[in-house]
Amino acid sequence: MRVFTLDAIKQIQDFQFLTDSSGYVLADGGQLYRFRGNHAEPVATPAGFTVTQFHFLDATHGAVAGNYRPAALPVQQGSVGVVALLPLVLVLLLRKSVGQQLRAALLSLLLLGGLLAGCGRGWQQYRTPDPAWEGVTQLSRSQLKQHSTHQYVGNKGQKSFIALTQTGGASWETRQIPSNFYVTALTAIGRNFLVGTYANPHESPSPLHADGDVWIYGQDSTFSPELARNVPARPYGLAVHRAVRGFSFSATGEQLFIFGSDRMPTLPPDEVSATAGNIYELPVSLRPPYRLLDVPDTVEVTSLAQADTGELWATLDNRKVRLSKGVLRYVPLPSRQLLRFTQGRWQPYALPQARSFGQVAFVANTGKGYLLSEAGQVLATADNGTTWQPISLRNIRRIKPWRRALTLQQGANQLLLVPDTGS
Repeated sequence: MRVFTLDAIKQIQDFQFLTDSSGYVLADGGQLYRFRGNHAEPVATPAGFTVTQFHFLDATHGAVAGNYRPAALPVQQGSVGVVALLPLVLVLLLRKSVGQQLRAALLSLLLLGGLLAGCGRGWQQYRTPDPAWEGVTQLSRSQLKQHSTHQYVGNKGQKSFIALTQTGGASWETRQIPSNFYVTALTAIGRNFLVGTYANPHESPSPLHADGDVWIYGQDSTFSPELARNVPARPYGLAVHRAVRGFSFSATGEQLFIFGSDRMPTLPPDEVSATAGNIYELPVSLRPPYRLLDVPDTVEVTSLAQADTGELWATLDNRKVRLSKGVLRYVPLPSRQLLRFTQGRWQPYALPQARSFGQVAFVANTGKGYLLSEAGQVLATADNGTTWQPISLRNIRRIKPWRRALTLQQGANQLLLVPDTGS
């Protein structure tokens, strides 16, 4: 095992190994560092936003993403959807003090809303429940398209950005994402970067809003020919209608998993917004067929990994969503549950060594996997999750497979690399 202590960094927020002794680190506060051995040097990133996510394809080609939020924003009293506005429109229509032209306009809005809600059900032909798998729906219509701006009123004044470099951070090409959602995930397919967003994960004067999208930057058409026409001013993307907590790839590398919250219904509905599911599975071509997988209840998926057997493993948040007085709120749960998708259904997985889990990961083509408990303990399997044994590591904050090895963050500023020791 190799240990790297980065004294220049007080608190690591995220890390990525590129070789067995070098890579990049994001410190709390949004400062990006390049590390080699025990030495870390800061990398200048665009000053217009705070970096919350980063991903590099190699030492020079990478991306950072995040948000700019003004120091003082007007307090938002909340937000309501179109469906919630309809009763309000009815009340206004009945008030004599409303002018005739305004009443006519409101009536038109109401009629339009009714038409949108009652018609256009052709989308149902594009979804089919999978009879072999509980809570799984097959989707057949392509969702890859150029999307318009997507804003959330509770984030008024906030902006989202991505910046790309091909020079290891010596220069950056910055683009504003056409959304004011929080940037919560970043990955790559080929040489294209995918940005995942979450409308509002925080309970505050602006209530929880579990919507999200995936925006795509790059023109690598290796997997998706459409992306040859991708332009930063109006990028391709996926309206996933659910908050994105992260990305994961299948054991074969052929499927992308987008995981996070359950759906956010829309008006008018479509096959994605009208179908329950915390996990959105797509080929790396981003073309159909797709699958939506629904985990029990409304708990968000926080990490997801696939074993070589094809079984999915997921960790859940320690809070669930509840609608209270018309506002979505979080309800705390006693632990972060571990689930295993086997024999066509999600099943809770219990271990005597730990009760609450923060991450699950598998190393492709090895049968090996790792669990990180909320207490910072690591458990390992060599048989795709049939048995798990604790390993002698403590105070672990984050785990990530790298090639056939395991990389970890220990404590505030230490990185570990545990090499593959064979079968």
